[in-house]
Amino acid sequence: MDLKSENYLPIGEFARIVGITPNSLRVYDSKGIFSPAKRGNGFENDYRYYAPMQITTIKMIRVLTKIGVPHRTILEMATSRTPEKLIKLLRKQKEELAGEIRFLSEAHSVIAMFLDFITEGLLAEESEIFVRESPGKRIVLGEPNEYGGGEDFYGAFSRFCTARHAPELNLSYPIGGYFDSMERFLDAPSRPVRFFSHDPAGKETISGGLYLTGYTRGYYGRTNDLPRRMAAYAERNGLTFDGPVYNTYLLDELSMADPEQYLLQVSASVSEARRDPMAHIRRRAK
Repeated sequence: MDLKSENYLPIGEFARIVGITPNSLRVYDSKGIFSPAKRGNGFENDYRYYAPMQITTIKMIRVLTKIGVPHRTILEMATSRTPEKLIKLLRKQKEELAGEIRFLSEAHSVIAMFLDFITEGLLAEESEIFVRESPGKRIVLGEPNEYGGGEDFYGAFSRFCTARHAPELNLSYPIGGYFDSMERFLDAPSRPVRFFSHDPAGKETISGGLYLTGYTRGYYGRTNDLPRRMAAYAERNGLTFDGPVYNTYLLDELSMADPEQYLLQVSASVSEARRDPMAHIRRRAK
């Protein structure tokens, strides 16, 4: 083949086309992983020239390198490749990538959730109580807390984190407290009936609908006067508590250095007899 033919590309042009540096091509060549189609231009130099049909090969080598396949493995494929060996390598990498994709998808979900919680916490007005329409969401709900033998909030929480769950509990997601009614919350606001994870892979759901929502600051388990204020707001505005109460820390040890500044959000399911059920959405507490 004539090196002056347009079928051959100098290293700089070939590198630009395939999206890698000329130095990387030289490294691949020095290791025997990927060599140029031809060398020299007839004047005793050692210039590297590549054929267009090599583009597919170098693209695959680049992909394998990017996903962590060692150079020695790629070299083995380059020196003694067969269809069967390539199938084995690609299947192995496909399985590993599938696991990595699952992890990255979960990490993206966890990060997005914390971003939403922290942003909402920063925008929250601590004294505000309001009604809003909330969408349903999946959760992992733990077993009932017995609080026997003098067990407190922290003991029950520890049992929730160490117990077996189906699906398996993912502690990367925020953990909240569940009360089956407002009465239970008012009676013992620091003792959730159950704990739950905001894991969207859960089998249980937080039903969509109207929720009376308020905030308070302090360390875990502290609700201050928020239960009383929420009950008073409901009475003034003709609201009926008709379902569970969910407690979630929007700002906690992950984002706040001072435990006294942790921000708890309490959301209680409500209904109202007014003609316009949305009339009190985002209405401030009086």
